[in-house]
Amino acid sequence: MKKFFSLIQGAEVRLKPGQISIPESEFATLMDANEILKTVKAEAVVYKKEMSLEAEKIKEEAFKEGFQEGLTSLNKHLFALDKELKNLRQDIQNKILPLALKAARKIMGEELKTHPDRIADIVLTSLKPVTQHRRIVIYVNKNDLPVIEENKGKIKKLFENLENLSIQERDDIEPGGCMIETEAGIINAQLENQWRALESAFEAFMKK
Repeated sequence: MKKFFSLIQGAEVRLKPGQISIPESEFATLMDANEILKTVKAEAVVYKKEMSLEAEKIKEEAFKEGFQEGLTSLNKHLFALDKELKNLRQDIQNKILPLALKAARKIMGEELKTHPDRIADIVLTSLKPVTQHRRIVIYVNKNDLPVIEENKGKIKKLFENLENLSIQERDDIEPGGCMIETEAGIINAQLENQWRALESAFEAFMKK
């Protein structure tokens, strides 16, 4: 069926195909041609406005639905990115870190060969946590013993109330490392232990 504008807003006149029918009760409301035209134009404006509002409403709803879909898609991408970053960190930990530590070990080994006096710095650093103790025994490799003996005076200056300092060699200690014995216990400062501690520190950092 076709829809026609009525002469009174809100009412409708519906025609069957090929038939024109106006109820007799409405003949009294007919106006002259000019007024009919004005009425139709006014109702057309109202109808157009209503359709415009409805279109805006539909458009806004579509935008909201599209925004929600976009937000869902963004969250999926962010989740995937976070997963990729975690995988990348794991790759760094599993591949790059061991290579870096291996390279550092090689550099340290070459440094100790070129500058054997570096063992003194290693011993001094290892002694810093126990400077409050009174009795100290330092065990080093026999090749490092002369260097430590030469730096005995510097070592003594680290302690506040040192009573006894002994420096001894041990065959089971590799060059560049040391063990420190105090009245409270033993510190294993051999290079292998230090590398393991460094590796653990890196692993803990990578898990953050």
